[in-house]
Amino acid sequence: MKSLINWDKNIFDGEKRLLPSTKVLHTQIHLPELKESWSIGFKFNITPRDQGYRTIADEVFFLSEKAPKEILKEGLKFNFMDGPNIIGECILFQEKLVEMEDVIDRIKLVEQEKHELKMFITSINNSSFSYTTNELEELIKYSSDYPYIFSFVLNIDKNIALKYLSNNYLVKLNNVLESSNLPLFLFNIEKFLGKEEFDMFIEKLPNEIKKNEIFINSIEEIL
Repeated sequence: MKSLINWDKNIFDGEKRLLPSTKVLHTQIHLPELKESWSIGFKFNITPRDQGYRTIADEVFFLSEKAPKEILKEGLKFNFMDGPNIIGECILFQEKLVEMEDVIDRIKLVEQEKHELKMFITSINNSSFSYTTNELEELIKYSSDYPYIFSFVLNIDKNIALKYLSNNYLVKLNNVLESSNLPLFLFNIEKFLGKEEFDMFIEKLPNEIKKNEIFINSIEEIL
């Protein structure tokens, strides 16, 4: 039996208290009709913190062999207790429940993680940042998805950034969507290196790139 747990967002507000990061949790289930309370466990393949406010427990089980296992049926609802406090609501099911809210919550979680990554990258002080050339070359490969990484590497080692742009990014100028970050990359080159060095970089590019419509439009966009 599995369980969907809806955590209380007022309690797990992301500041004073975060969602659990463990893969095993326990709570008490109260059975008024039997006048009993039993300890019940939850096992997670993915921690609640990584899943978000709607968490799937992949296994639900009583801790005691004497517990009334027959009540663990699909549709059973009960509160997730933390001592005397209700911190979530549980509903048991056999197969995985996927609802639109699950998809939206996961997207929001990914977007939040992207924002936190950007804040982390932009907050790094170059003087206290330890790296190797190979590591920078590996990092800049993620610039297509995270364009601020290009600016970050450009500010540390312009040669690695310009080499990536020339040898990897610009040779694939055949799709407007895939090249959507090009104006930003070019803008940052001029911003960090100055117009003279920017013009020299452009001048050294192969003619097939300089004549490419996407490249021309990107240049015009930043002028």
